[in-house]
Amino acid sequence: MKDLTNEQLCALAQAGEEQAVPLLIETNLPFVRKIANQIVGNPVRQEHLSACGVGFDDLVQAGSIGLWRAIDGYRQFGEAQFLTYAASAVRRAMSDLIRQYSRDTVWQLRHNKANAWKIIYLDEDLDDAGEDTVECLTASPNVKSPERIYIERETAAELHEGMDALPDRENVYVQYRFGFADGKDHPLTETAQYFHLTESRAKSVERSALKLLKHELFIEIPERAYARAEDKLTKELVAADELHAVELRLKSQKKRGKKITAAVCKYLADCGGTWGELYYDFKSGTAEIILLAEWDTVVSHRFAMRAFEYLQKVPTTRLPEKFMLTFIGPEQFCSSYKLPLEQVIIDDWSGRDENKTGTGN
Repeated sequence: MKDLTNEQLCALAQAGEEQAVPLLIETNLPFVRKIANQIVGNPVRQEHLSACGVGFDDLVQAGSIGLWRAIDGYRQFGEAQFLTYAASAVRRAMSDLIRQYSRDTVWQLRHNKANAWKIIYLDEDLDDAGEDTVECLTASPNVKSPERIYIERETAAELHEGMDALPDRENVYVQYRFGFADGKDHPLTETAQYFHLTESRAKSVERSALKLLKHELFIEIPERAYARAEDKLTKELVAADELHAVELRLKSQKKRGKKITAAVCKYLADCGGTWGELYYDFKSGTAEIILLAEWDTVVSHRFAMRAFEYLQKVPTTRLPEKFMLTFIGPEQFCSSYKLPLEQVIIDDWSGRDENKTGTGN
């Protein structure tokens, strides 16, 4: 019987020959050991197997059981060699053993004097924690970490913020199509029928909506978040007397064709007090202080002059709705929010103490 092939031994085992099964397993034991060596020799798995307490002999035993289980199923694949069919069963049995040990044990990387890893069991008592066990301190895999909860909430908030920026038609379409309304996704065909659209028209609306949403999520929302962070930092630096700032907001403008000919801007000095108002004529280059902001000085009008110097450099085709200029002190560079470096200007006022003299109202 020892001269029989694996396929012949398998046929005898399936016919009820008792000696065929152990002989088949013994004959293919080198094959099982080879697979076990492949698993143990994997550097990624070595530490994991050591922590779980799975040894080489355990894998060989599990693989032999997998080989034995493959005997009954081999008849369905009579044209293939037995080991070709049984290889997957052997590997699967070894993987099942590793998973079982992983579920039953919780390990911690504790280095003792002998540089050995110690296995900690779930029902093991803690050293100095009374009746508590390791299980009490083991994080549940079903519970989200605070970091994960925060990220998901922030992502959901950004998504809803992006949705609110869409036009009404695209907003309603996306809400229905992707389940924002009822928590259930709807196929394109069903969505087209719901909105009384052809499928091609529904695809066009969806493509346009997703393009707008992508632009909002990846460009507009990050830019707004950056602007809020920069404004917050500016206020803190102003409060610490490390920086000065003038904030401008466009109130009205006059245009001739595509060019801006004049504009009225509100301005705020050092992030506090009452707003002032400025008028600038881009055509003639003349400027006028309609109302001096609180904290600006009557002598130098330093914050108003900063605003006028900036307006001289602004392209007359587009004026931002809101922008902030920051400066440090005399003979220092003034940086403007979201403007190229060539628009940096120099402060020409003198006397730092003028900042605290008078309100100018």
